[in-house]
Amino acid sequence: MGTFVGVTLDQFRHDLREYARLAEVRYDPAVVDPVLTTLADLWTNSVVGVRTTTHPVPEREVNTRVMHPGEPGELIERLRTAGLLTFDGHPMEELLTAICAAVPARSGVDLALASGVQKVWLVFPELLSVDRVLDFPGMPDAARAHAAHLSRYGGQIGILAVDFAARTMNLYSQVFEPGHLAAADIATILDDLDFVPATDEELALLGRTFNLYRTFSWTSPRMQRICFPLRCTASTFPTHLHPVLARFVDGAPFADPTARGFVFYTAYGPTDRYYKVQAEYAAAQHAEFPGGTAPRVN
Repeated sequence: MGTFVGVTLDQFRHDLREYARLAEVRYDPAVVDPVLTTLADLWTNSVVGVRTTTHPVPEREVNTRVMHPGEPGELIERLRTAGLLTFDGHPMEELLTAICAAVPARSGVDLALASGVQKVWLVFPELLSVDRVLDFPGMPDAARAHAAHLSRYGGQIGILAVDFAARTMNLYSQVFEPGHLAAADIATILDDLDFVPATDEELALLGRTFNLYRTFSWTSPRMQRICFPLRCTASTFPTHLHPVLARFVDGAPFADPTARGFVFYTAYGPTDRYYKVQAEYAAAQHAEFPGGTAPRVN
C-alpha cells in the first residue's frame, strides 16, 4: 500500500480543466465549483477517478467520481442540504434509501463537468445475491426481468449506481479473474440481448475483463446497455481505437504522476457501441473494492 497523495482544490480544478480540454468538452465552473466546495475534504483526500467517452463531441462529457468513507446516508444528506441533489418521488430514491438502510455500503458521487451531480454509487464490501438486490423496493422491472442473465453472467452484485440525471440504474457484478468470462461468452451475451456484436479485436481484449455491468431504466423493459471494463497501464491501454483515448491517456494529469492507472471500457447497446477511459487520478491503491477483491491490472 502506498502513501496517499492528496491535492489542493485549486490544483484539482486546474487538472479537471485539462481533462476537459483533452476530451474537447465544456467545463462549467457554475456547476462544478459548488460540488467541489461542498465535498472539498473528499476531493482532496480520497479516491478520485476521471473519465470520458468516445461519443461524438456534442454528446461527450467528462465526469469525475469521488468516494466517501462514511455511511452513504451522510453523503446523500450533504448533497441534498447543499441543493445539489433533489428527491422528487422517483422510484430510484426509494431504492437508494432502502438499500442504505439494509446493508453495509460505501458510497461515491459522479460530477459531470458541464452539468453537475449525476450518479450516487453504493459499493458493497459484502457481495449481495442477485435475488436479494432485485427484491429491494424501487427496483426497475427491467432488472427483475433479467434475473437469470444477471445470475448466469457475473453472479453476485458488488456495486449499484443510481443515475439521477439519466433516470437509470447500473448493477455491477462481483470482481472476477481475467478469463472467467471468455470471449465466446461475451459474443453470446450480446447476441442473446440483440445488441450490436463485438469485433474480433474487442473480444480479444474483453476476454480479460474483471466484471460487467448493466444499465436499466424504469421506462423500458429492455436492458439499456452492457459494459465490460479492463484495468490497464498507459503502455497496455488500447489507445489506437480512438483519438480521444490516446489524448486522454497521453496527457492525463494525476495527483501522483508516478501512479498512472487507467480503466478501459467497451459499452454495447441495441444500436451502437462506444469506449470509455478512466484515469485513476488519486489513491486508487486505497479503493475499497466490492467483496474486497481488487481487479487485476493488465
